[in-house]
Amino acid sequence: MTPPSHATTADGMNLGATPDTTGSGAAAARDGTTDDEVDDARLMAHDYDGIREYDNPLPSWWSIVFGACIAFAFLYFAYYNIAGWGRSPADSYKIALAGWQSVYKGGPGGGGLNVTEDMLASGAENPEVVAHGAEIFAARCTGCHTADGRGQIGPNLTDLYQIHGTTRLDLYGTILGGAQGTAMIAWGEVMKPPEIVAVATFVSTLRGKNLPGKEPQGKPVLAFTH
Repeated sequence: MTPPSHATTADGMNLGATPDTTGSGAAAARDGTTDDEVDDARLMAHDYDGIREYDNPLPSWWSIVFGACIAFAFLYFAYYNIAGWGRSPADSYKIALAGWQSVYKGGPGGGGLNVTEDMLASGAENPEVVAHGAEIFAARCTGCHTADGRGQIGPNLTDLYQIHGTTRLDLYGTILGGAQGTAMIAWGEVMKPPEIVAVATFVSTLRGKNLPGKEPQGKPVLAFTH
């Protein structure tokens, strides 16, 4: 009885054949093209080491979104860093903290002053409030800002620049909560809320006097008009 024969050589095993699992060969046969054919109309003019590439532009919606992101980034930067209209997270936190402390730590029973921008603006037109603030300022703040606010250790309060924020309420928040990393302490732990309001009101009246003193610090701001 003769045993079944087996292929034992390369000629008998067809080692060079590779199964077509993608169907590309069949597809090429159907449309009359091969994978080696080149679409000259889509080829870009330049080449790198003999390698050329097709011009495959991005979808229009992708380009529109990309352009919109660039425009938004520029407007965002201008809003916060050029115009100075927006508050940083640290500034917003300081204002929120000032409001909380004025409400819950201010007076009898835990209540206190509800400090607003309009309240400080109105106080600036009240000679008694301004005089009271000037008296407290002279007693506690001249070591850093001098008696007339032209600045020494602390910034010049009479020019049109402000380090923290831009508004009267920002001044109040800085006085109340201090400025971390500087000599400006949190006066909310020392003075009563009405005293802080009076000092913030007085300081706001100094802006725009432009007394010669310490060089400008912070970002440009407008003079208070009311």
